[in-house]
Amino acid sequence: MSNILVIEEDSAMRVLISEWLAGEGHQVRSLPRYEPAPRAAADLVILDLPHPRSRDPESTRAVQAVHAAYPEASVIGISTRLGRSLGSESDAARALGVDRLLAKPCTREELLGAVAAALA
Repeated sequence: MSNILVIEEDSAMRVLISEWLAGEGHQVRSLPRYEPAPRAAADLVILDLPHPRSRDPESTRAVQAVHAAYPEASVIGISTRLGRSLGSESDAARALGVDRLLAKPCTREELLGAVAAALA
């Protein structure tokens, strides 16, 4: 399966997302925040974003740092600040440079569907 990095501040959400992904056979690493690390493979990064709709500098910098560290990886942004999940065709996802935006909390099916779409 795929190598997935989960960067999620909330420890309970981080563990849950990691368990769902590992249960599907993915190799999962997780961090509470983005920290530059030695080059490691990642096909997908799931990134907690505090303010995905406002073009918040913090969110923009986080996405740019992830793209710089993992240039081949797809990126899914996840946030409590979204009313609903948004695909790659949404203005907010395009503006941030992510493949999808997921509203948090999300269901297992929503997460796995977004992961499958991002990895396709």
